[in-house]
Amino acid sequence: MALPNLSSDLLRTFISVIEQGGFIKAADFLHKTQSTVSQQIKRLEQEVGVDLFSTDGRKRVLTNEGEMLLGYARRMLALQDDALASLRISDQSGELRMGVSQGMSEGVLPVLLADFCRANPAVRFNVETGFSVDLNAGFDRGDYDLILTLSMEQGEGKGELLGVEPLSWIGAEEWEWSGYRELPLAMYANKCQFRRYSVKALERETIPWRLVYTTTSYQGLMAAVKSGLAVTARPQSAVVEGTELLGDRLGLPTLPNVYSWLRYKPGLKEGQSLAERFKAASLRAC
Repeated sequence: MALPNLSSDLLRTFISVIEQGGFIKAADFLHKTQSTVSQQIKRLEQEVGVDLFSTDGRKRVLTNEGEMLLGYARRMLALQDDALASLRISDQSGELRMGVSQGMSEGVLPVLLADFCRANPAVRFNVETGFSVDLNAGFDRGDYDLILTLSMEQGEGKGELLGVEPLSWIGAEEWEWSGYRELPLAMYANKCQFRRYSVKALERETIPWRLVYTTTSYQGLMAAVKSGLAVTARPQSAVVEGTELLGDRLGLPTLPNVYSWLRYKPGLKEGQSLAERFKAASLRAC
């Protein structure tokens, strides 16, 4: 006997009934009539040869077989979507060499890049992180097609301005400092602009400080901060659970703004498309 051929349309309707909380809401979501949704579920039950729903009072709930099919249906449709995305002929192809400032490599950027890759599977990405001064020099040499950089002075930035936010002192929640002992700092290497400007601000106010943690990893940096080992200077948006802004509470010196910039080669189709995504998301430093 031939095995039934499960229709992806019927499976999507089945999943929508579950995720939308019923036949009526699923019909609205799918822009179909309730009778059409009911008929499609009945056809699916006929194909698989089991009841997918049972009656519980005035509600219809999944049977054990329905719960089993739900997991398979989600995986089947996800695999189908991946296959179609991989086979889709994109009008964008080639290789995109991209440089990203160390201070912008977290947050929303990986999500934007992943979305772009799914929409343009023919584009090969080569992404490197580094310090802004090196990235700008590399772009001028032709090493990159597109770069995202930071500056602490608006007049020093190159390219299109994407966003601006204040550089802030960040530490563990309820972290205390007497003001009489050296302020412990967690920072990136010497080329980091945040490090240079925060140290300059401390020395201007004659506040003693000590570098206790140096890293090239954002995760490592924030882990040191969350543990209470040290404080750091990052853009305001870098505050995560377990950390807080400390400047006002501890009387630390005010820090300048951080400007984020975008540069890409004129006429580069892939670069223009990605640039529009960055600008639409109001990408900032982190």
